[in-house]
Amino acid sequence: MAEGSTYRIPAPTSALNEVEALAVHSATRLLVHTGIGEPHYRNALRKLAAQLPEPARSALASSVDRLPSTKHDRTLDLVAQAWFNRRVLRCEYRSARGSQHHPHEYEILYYELNRRNLQPYVVARERLYFDRIGVFRLSRMRNARLLRETYAIPADFDPVAYLESAWGVTVVGEPVEVVLRVDPSVASWFLEQQEVDRNVEVASEADDGSLEVVLRGRLAKDGDAHELLAFILSWGSKVEAIAPAAIRERVAAEAAAALQRYA
Repeated sequence: MAEGSTYRIPAPTSALNEVEALAVHSATRLLVHTGIGEPHYRNALRKLAAQLPEPARSALASSVDRLPSTKHDRTLDLVAQAWFNRRVLRCEYRSARGSQHHPHEYEILYYELNRRNLQPYVVARERLYFDRIGVFRLSRMRNARLLRETYAIPADFDPVAYLESAWGVTVVGEPVEVVLRVDPSVASWFLEQQEVDRNVEVASEADDGSLEVVLRGRLAKDGDAHELLAFILSWGSKVEAIAPAAIRERVAAEAAAALQRYA
């Protein structure tokens, strides 16, 4: 080798075809959007990014490197161990609308990234406080630790079937269908969304371009449709809840309360 020369190790060539590479790119970007920065999690994303051709490889590697460590990293680590090793996980848990943490013990049946907010949850049988299967968000757990006890996942448990009727993570309440009238200016979002979202259905389209849309979800334990309500309100005046009457009244009341706050 001539003086001053250097060796260079070329970046690996992707063995994936273009569509396969795009699928891995999409999956990795989705995982980056969760904001999870646990070291093993970041390492897995780097390995996925390394499989891709440029320019995706460098862009993904950069975005993975930007993921910060968080106080929830240890919880994710223990959840992974609990699920794959069938170990009972003990923690203190706070509900979405609660202020107190309560002792919980989980037999984890499934790990899920929620499609609405991209946050990690577990489907688990909580055996200490509720004694039932539910959905629990990792960020609401604290002081998690593994117990020595093990468990078996029921052979007839189907996590996809368990979650498919939920708008977000509410899975145990009564099913509900909400009918909306959608303004033409935002109709395209609903037309596109129904192609990928089983809980959105365009029932009809009027001559002026407005839509009648059906949303499917479940009521919470208190009988309210919190998840659907938040979604409907996010559209402001562009979406009107038509039925059922109880949800229409709830949307109207929330809109009136918001107007009063800004008055």
